[in-house]
Amino acid sequence: MPTKIRIAAVQMNCRPGEVAHNLAHAEAMVASAAEQGATLVLMPELMPSGYMATEEIWNSAETIDGHSVKWLLSTAKRFRIYLGFSFLEAEGEDFYNSFVLASPEGKLIGRVRKNPPASIEAYFYKAGSDPHVIETEIGRIGVGICYENLLYDQMCFLHGENVDLALSPAAAGRPKPFIPGDVKRFEDMLINGRAIFAKTLGVPVVMANRVGPLETDLPGNLPYLKSSFPGLSSIVDYDGAVKAELGDEEGIILADVHLGHSVERKNKPRRYGKIWGIPVPWYAFIWPLTQKWGEKSYATNIRRKERALSVSRSAKSVAP
Repeated sequence: MPTKIRIAAVQMNCRPGEVAHNLAHAEAMVASAAEQGATLVLMPELMPSGYMATEEIWNSAETIDGHSVKWLLSTAKRFRIYLGFSFLEAEGEDFYNSFVLASPEGKLIGRVRKNPPASIEAYFYKAGSDPHVIETEIGRIGVGICYENLLYDQMCFLHGENVDLALSPAAAGRPKPFIPGDVKRFEDMLINGRAIFAKTLGVPVVMANRVGPLETDLPGNLPYLKSSFPGLSSIVDYDGAVKAELGDEEGIILADVHLGHSVERKNKPRRYGKIWGIPVPWYAFIWPLTQKWGEKSYATNIRRKERALSVSRSAKSVAP
């Protein structure tokens, strides 16, 4: 297993519901990263569909055999890289936010479903139960999809698994502020949390976030959200040193990192409050609360069951 590889994080604007456009845009950025020598390229969370907080997101759902995963496999093979993103997966009568990783041979080598969905996301997809480690020829890759990386239990799991690298595809949007300074508190959480995560695990951590507008209706009688994604994608080495980072612009960052957890790691996972693995803003208590509301709504939503089954059946009807 190599001790050092070049990794890329792609930070991009993903148009809601425009899968074909998003994949074409992503392909150009992946090509650039590969030309610069990247061995592994990480894309943002829900890259193909874009991020929506209404039932409209179900219109972009696909099965594991759908177009977006086929694109992932063919693109990874074309450029001879490891390539990953998360997409909205339909299986049976349920939806999942699923991270998928392809090998340089164009094979699907891992799927990790987000657990739990963050806040209002629970209205639209179900928590998965997959192990958050993917075995590869370059090492054991730990996966934390956005919100998961805030959680103490997730930090403990990856710490105990002795992963060699941690990947974090994200769609972390700026919140609607309650009081002045709330947006900065959110961005500080993203920036400060990355070093805590890397130092605690003793491995490189790669975060690929979204940029662009975030405008959507919200479920549960919550007010309309007009905001944006801050970006702040980063590559942090095993010792917490920031190797590359972005602001709120589209772009690609690359860095050579040392694989494998540091034998000298001294930090152990630390609990902040009841559930958090890093310091969070004062209003973070809202996130698990709205998550519970969403889970109850999702469980009883007949439209969700019918839509997921429709996607699943359509995929089976066109299968060779």
